[in-house]
Amino acid sequence: MNRRGFMRQMCVGGIATFVLPSITFAQVKHRGRLVFVLLRGGFDGLAAVVPYGDAEYRRLRAGFAFEDSELVQLTDLFGLAPGLAPIRPLWDADELVVLHAMAIPYRTRSHFDGQAILETGLDRPVGSSDGWLNRLLQMMSGTRSGIAIAAGLPRSLAGAFEVQTWSPTQLGVVDDAYLERLAALYRSDHTLHGRFEAAMQQKDIVGEETAARGGARRGGITPLMQAAARILRGETGPNIAAVEFSGWDTHANQGLAGGALDRLLAQLAEGLMALRGEMGTAWSTTTVVVMTEFGRTARPNGTRGTDHGTAGAGFIIGPAVARSQVFSDWPGLNDRDLFENRDLKPTLDTRSVLKAAIAGTFDLTPTQADRVFPSSSPVRGSYEVMG
Repeated sequence: MNRRGFMRQMCVGGIATFVLPSITFAQVKHRGRLVFVLLRGGFDGLAAVVPYGDAEYRRLRAGFAFEDSELVQLTDLFGLAPGLAPIRPLWDADELVVLHAMAIPYRTRSHFDGQAILETGLDRPVGSSDGWLNRLLQMMSGTRSGIAIAAGLPRSLAGAFEVQTWSPTQLGVVDDAYLERLAALYRSDHTLHGRFEAAMQQKDIVGEETAARGGARRGGITPLMQAAARILRGETGPNIAAVEFSGWDTHANQGLAGGALDRLLAQLAEGLMALRGEMGTAWSTTTVVVMTEFGRTARPNGTRGTDHGTAGAGFIIGPAVARSQVFSDWPGLNDRDLFENRDLKPTLDTRSVLKAAIAGTFDLTPTQADRVFPSSSPVRGSYEVMG
């Protein structure tokens, strides 16, 4: 193996060893900040944002339904799962839009296809390999930069606009003397040395020990969200971030209040509130979008879980939203209203929501937003979503 190959292997196996969760960043000159949170695996929207006021909910979910008293009730129709209770202050502060019956435009129950659509922003899992975040960088003018904190470059940030990559280690803090020797090896290679120096700068900002904690199921959401905030909040920090966590594919033993999914939702809620707190005054220009590739089946399966479905739930969070609300053209849960007699019917396109978010955060024109999400329609009443 030659020296360049060796150094790349070191990046993959050493400094860049960090699988879950991962954070990606990109910088543009506009003051707004956008945080895109991808929950890989497809979380159960009917269990996260519970339509307890729908007369068919308890019949459809049978013994898999929450008690009304367990929910954080938002409206006469919808309530949040108990684990999401920490984000109630966002609702009270008019900083939370809850999205429901939302789906990508391509009907699939494949994780691969669903995530490809969500990350490229296209209407089918073929065509351009550019991610929508990378197209956003390409479309904007002025000085800008991007960095991915991940084991590999996520598809949402892949494309013609070059970005940097860096990952904290999972196996403890790397000895300073070792890093000095490693830097000496990088110094003779112009391309690799620049990337190494950028990685070290991010290490100083985030703090290696905090960022190296485990994935979503091991309590790693909060420290990673705090790390993201420390990078984002600076005057010269990036103002686009993509954060992703896996572990949401609940085929068995999904549980109810205090169960496996509810505990994950609690971690997410705590992480979101930690991000808000850590952002400080920079929160005033920050918008957070939380999405997943698809929802789950409306009926539970035989192993007390839910299988791959279609429409699900998501969130837009931040001072830029018009007001707290549940944004949904609710299709209902009657058997005849279900998609293919098994899933919540989609009535809202994820790309339309993302268009509203980027336009509201960065003051984009409709033409600019369309370049990021080609062949997509605007959100009906999108002015009601973003202030």
